Amino acid sequence: MTLEWTLFALACAVVAALVAWTHPGRGRGLAWGPVGAVTGALVLAAGVGWVWQSGRTAVAVREAAFRPKVPRETPHSGYVSSDQCASCHPGPHQSWHDSFHRRMTQKATPEAVLGDFDHREFTVDGHPIRLERRGDEFWAEMVDPDWTHDQARARAGWKGFRVEDPARAPRVWKRVGMTTGSHNFQAYWVPGRHGNLQFSLPMAWLVEEKRWIPRKDTFIRDPEAPSPNQIWNINCIQCHVTGGVPGRDPRSGLIESRVGEMGISCEACHGPGEAHVQAHRNPLRRYLRHLGAREADPTIVNPARLGPRASTQVCGQCHGVKFVHGFDEYLQAGFSYRPGGEMEPATPLLRHPGFRDPKGIPPEITGDPQAMDNIFWPDGMIRVTGREYSGLHESACHLKGGMTCLSCHSMHDAPPDDQLRRDRIGDQACLQCHPSIAANPTAHTHHAAGSSGSACYACHMPHATYGLLKAVRNHYIDSPSAQSTLETGRPNACNLCHLDQTLEWTARHLAAWTGKPAPALPAEHRTVSLAALLMTRGDVAQRALVAANAAHPEARAVSGTGVLVPHLVELLDDPYPAVREIAARSLRSMPEFREVSSVSMGEEAGRRQFRAGIEARWKPAAPGALGAAALLGADGRLDRARHAEVLRRRDPRVMDLIE
Repeated sequence: MTLEWTLFALACAVVAALVAWTHPGRGRGLAWGPVGAVTGALVLAAGVGWVWQSGRTAVAVREAAFRPKVPRETPHSGYVSSDQCASCHPGPHQSWHDSFHRRMTQKATPEAVLGDFDHREFTVDGHPIRLERRGDEFWAEMVDPDWTHDQARARAGWKGFRVEDPARAPRVWKRVGMTTGSHNFQAYWVPGRHGNLQFSLPMAWLVEEKRWIPRKDTFIRDPEAPSPNQIWNINCIQCHVTGGVPGRDPRSGLIESRVGEMGISCEACHGPGEAHVQAHRNPLRRYLRHLGAREADPTIVNPARLGPRASTQVCGQCHGVKFVHGFDEYLQAGFSYRPGGEMEPATPLLRHPGFRDPKGIPPEITGDPQAMDNIFWPDGMIRVTGREYSGLHESACHLKGGMTCLSCHSMHDAPPDDQLRRDRIGDQACLQCHPSIAANPTAHTHHAAGSSGSACYACHMPHATYGLLKAVRNHYIDSPSAQSTLETGRPNACNLCHLDQTLEWTARHLAAWTGKPAPALPAEHRTVSLAALLMTRGDVAQRALVAANAAHPEARAVSGTGVLVPHLVELLDDPYPAVREIAARSLRSMPEFREVSSVSMGEEAGRRQFRAGIEARWKPAAPGALGAAALLGADGRLDRARHAEVLRRRDPRVMDLIE
């Protein structure tokens, strides 16, 4: 109730009391007369007003309590938002607007939310989760994430926190406030009690399959570990918005984050635009620039006009594995890097100690073998996706040839799926620097012209990095090597396409083509296909990569499905949910299995149902000469004895790949 209504009600009550006291009917019952009637009406009106206003206030309080508090989207540090760009740059603005970068982080509106919240129920880590849509709002009933966060502090020994019984974990309804992603899968965030902390919803929506899975199952991480209670404001804000500032108060620890703009917008690549907008309010200057000024505009950054190092760092600020110097300062003020500047002083690239000089990165990071294995292959090549700058940065094409991200990609002249420039699709991306190969491509590729094996990137940028439940092209540009596979365990381009062949077969062909001697190989690499070995005894990253490559039509056309299906079916029971999901995807990509229902591989009943559907439709044929190399028997099914022998030597390492 407002102060005005309170004073009015009190005044009416005083007037009514005076009238009742002075009226002649006093002492002879209720006889108010005209004055009393008017006063009574005023009192009644005040009462009705009080009830009405109280109701409005209560509703407002409830709405304020349920309205999700998200990081403030506000101009700061020169950021003015992409809205200021549209009027002068409608074409580039529209092409960016159509991109997945723009939709990386969004407020949870009906237009942004892809997941089905219509009364869905799940169980994750033994706790039920209920999802509901209420009009234009999206709600989740779950274990209180603030309680989970406090429990993590208690287990870490923080003062003032005590470990409590998980069975008595409090439950709350939370309204979803933000989304992350819209291309492969979409994650969701709910607000915490303090500041504008955002905690992860334990479920994620697979965009292509149109179904929910536990969010932890979208990553390769310890399958025995519970769902992480991720905080968006600490990590995701680094790359998934423009001008993100965590905003941690150094005294209270309270976090009040702010962003220049949700999503990855114009200013993420071109730098803060305030000076540019101010300078071009002058129409004469604006039109002169549009008529074709040749010199760079000093008020804004154009990555295409930067040198190779500065240009790649514009993308590398997000697409690289970085180490943050001065983490406390970052939590308060965000990153100091701006496009066109130098990234390394505040956020140097994290390098494998065996590959290049780590440049002052603390030994507790580079000296942790397990942490390094979660990011790099043993020779220092990046093994996770989203970190393409870390690969390109070490490539001769960049170091010696001046190749940049913009040599192949564009935010304004490319399909949104891979942002590959329209004039760089196919071999054109490579032939712009290697035109001599175009005259006689088969002499270089040793494959028929126009075949998948003749594509430059098929051999020099194979799908050898992992992330987002799939294999992604490696951006460390090199040539296939059997020796490298033997030393690092990283599958090479030849064996990722010829999934039915041994490493010895690859070594023999490469030796014939290059004139270099083939390496000495152990017996298993002479008798068992590399794909069968890695899907059976490989570590989880190897199993995931090979299983994902089995979905590629080129690989299936070369290898045939007969040598792949038995191994993919076995991976439906892999200890890691992500591997199970990938194996199911690869099976569903085959025409004969497309009608098998899409179910979650996180539940045993779903796996049994899916596996039964595959086996009912699969008609194994005689495998031919390559059957033994694929660990198959004469009937086209797994040779159980040989398979078990290889399986006993599986790499048991627990891995948490840092995508």
